[in-house]
Amino acid sequence: MKYSPENLTYLASGLIAAGLLAASTAGAADTSLSHKGTSFIKEASEGNQREIAMAQLAQEKSQNPEIKSLAEMIQNDHQKSQEKLQTLAQTHGVTLDQGLTWSQKREQGKLEKLSGADFDQQYAKMMLEDHVNDLNTFQKAAEQLQEPDLKQFAQDNIAAMQKHLQHAEMAAKAVGVDQATISSITSKAPAMGGAGENNEMEHGGKQKGY
Repeated sequence: MKYSPENLTYLASGLIAAGLLAASTAGAADTSLSHKGTSFIKEASEGNQREIAMAQLAQEKSQNPEIKSLAEMIQNDHQKSQEKLQTLAQTHGVTLDQGLTWSQKREQGKLEKLSGADFDQQYAKMMLEDHVNDLNTFQKAAEQLQEPDLKQFAQDNIAAMQKHLQHAEMAAKAVGVDQATISSITSKAPAMGGAGENNEMEHGGKQKGY
């Protein structure tokens, strides 16, 4: 079959359009997320925003140098984590909620009413609990998520969370939290070295499964 120049032009245009459509479709498929991936991004974002807000409050209210140092480190690291997470969310078309959830605001309000040693001890315990839960969540994400970029993000954050947990334990001791309370919290941390290194992995009550 012979094609006229016009028919060849139309045919070429059609093939180019089909190729562009296929490429576009493939590109869109690359950004799709599993339900577990979407849940992880949203949960990690909520966690970052909580830690940043609580750390800001601790730096304003506490007079204890251990608590202020812990809060400053946590705020800086979680802000960096949130910036990276926002980029991942945009890549995958996930809309992140801005600000604290209702339950987080309630916890913040309760903490804000405390002062002195009561504030310091409660903040330290919160940071122990939060980072035990974070470690469990992020380790599970690094092991089980399908998306390579999310798995890498989870893995990259584990070392910082271990550091936060270790510093929270030291701060808790410094402000008078008893060892039995500290141990009861850190015993739920995954066995990956640092705080809780001798404990088998257990999931804290706040952790969400995938």
